[in-house]
Amino acid sequence: MSIGKLLRSIGIFVLLLALLVIAGITFLTSRDRANNYPVSTQGLSIPIFTQQYIDFVPTYDKTKTIPFAAGAVIDIDGDGVEELFFGGGMEQQDAIYRFENGQFFDVTSQSGWVKDVPDKTFSAVSLDFDKDGDNDLLVTRQSGVFLYDNNDGKFSSIKLNLDLNAETVPLSVAVADLNRDGFFDMYISGYIAREYVRGTTIFNEEYGGTSELYLNTGDNTFKNVTKAAGLHYKHNTFQAVFIDVDDDRLEDLVVAHDTGQVRTWKNMGDLTFQQKSNPTSNYFSYPMGIAVTDLKNDGLPDFFFSNVGSTVPTSLVRGDLNEDQVLNKDWLLFENQGNFEFVDSAEKSQLADYEFSWGAVFEDFNLDGRDDLVVSENYEGWPLHKLPLWRLDGRFLLQSENGVFMETGNEAGVLNREYGITPLTADFNQDGYPDLVHVNLLGPQNVFLSDGGDNGYLKVVLPNTIESVGAKVSVTLEDGSTLVQTFIVGEGLVSDQSHTLIFGLGVGSAVLIEARFLDGSIKQLDGMFRNQRIKF
Repeated sequence: MSIGKLLRSIGIFVLLLALLVIAGITFLTSRDRANNYPVSTQGLSIPIFTQQYIDFVPTYDKTKTIPFAAGAVIDIDGDGVEELFFGGGMEQQDAIYRFENGQFFDVTSQSGWVKDVPDKTFSAVSLDFDKDGDNDLLVTRQSGVFLYDNNDGKFSSIKLNLDLNAETVPLSVAVADLNRDGFFDMYISGYIAREYVRGTTIFNEEYGGTSELYLNTGDNTFKNVTKAAGLHYKHNTFQAVFIDVDDDRLEDLVVAHDTGQVRTWKNMGDLTFQQKSNPTSNYFSYPMGIAVTDLKNDGLPDFFFSNVGSTVPTSLVRGDLNEDQVLNKDWLLFENQGNFEFVDSAEKSQLADYEFSWGAVFEDFNLDGRDDLVVSENYEGWPLHKLPLWRLDGRFLLQSENGVFMETGNEAGVLNREYGITPLTADFNQDGYPDLVHVNLLGPQNVFLSDGGDNGYLKVVLPNTIESVGAKVSVTLEDGSTLVQTFIVGEGLVSDQSHTLIFGLGVGSAVLIEARFLDGSIKQLDGMFRNQRIKF
């Protein structure tokens, strides 16, 4: 055989081998996207969405920062149609978009929004912090925490003076009024700064950022009370929410650790917290995003936590775990049993066996009275996610009458193969049906506008102030059944959802609306309500 023929044969062999490798990887990634709970969706009302893009593309330099992108829903001008906030990357401005005439338009310059520092914006939450009737934004960045005051649609900012650990970046923030003085207090979820990162699978070392609890002493000055509150630890933390877990009118704290466990802290009523055991206390996992619902409508909130799932082989994510230490890669669903006791019902609810995920949110997208679940997916650091062909679609899971969740992303037209960080939900087109946005790390922002339907809705708007955090709203229907939601700030991952509570009424109407605030006050309205927006 001539040298030329030999080289051609070798070339053909290499080409065939490469094609086989590509085909094998494509097969494996398609299996990772497979529906692991294939059940019939017959009789289930599947909402249909129309997709559009927002052309804001965050920058990401992995040598200087960590892979997160802020997203928040905020009603800047108080007209009931909410705007979208997106955090910019290094040397990039943030952006604000308004929905008008079926499209989103950049209104950053009109809002007076200015980012004076050249670092990445990690997270944002919206609230009327100064109680002047305008919704403000609290933003975390690589260099610290910034409060943006909204004055008639124009923003001005200050950097809060906080004693954050030098190795820590404030990844996200949870807010509540823990001492009932009318000022917002903060729990800052800390993550290790890029220059100090030594690995992503470290479980057993005291390693990572330091999370801190700050009490507001007035005039936006803060006192670090982390150690006195019993909350001091050093471990990378993604997200936290303040919420009344055990119905004692006190804001408890639920925290998602990287390479660790979910931490559930009971508020003891004296500015101290006591750690309580939960289903993750005896094993290790990668809880990231936090979504909140009330599966039984009993006033006891339930929690979903994302995880690495089936995407990454176990051998690559066990890190420094010992042989006798258990790793759980499945998605988690904490069903609240009362008295700070939880049962992981993810498998029963057909949510356990899925793939790598980040942020998540519960919302009743088909307005049938049952919360559905949306999860953002794909990891910029995973080699097989470099090409869209090999990425995940994100999950759009509708809840059935018997409490199981069914994948309907294809049927609904909700697929996101960008590097999704978190979903956001709000009713932008004002048809009563919730719309959806996937906040993406690198690509454009993916918007899915609901095409609407025949089911009825009730929107409940509480004062968007610190006093409403943790308030529980119950809606009684004509048949006597009740739907319950909690006013939450910071659900998802480094994000904040619409604070307008949307209740799905199906074909019926509501006859009673009751809001119970943590200060003990109660507001009620009775009548006949359907396809209405009620503002307390």
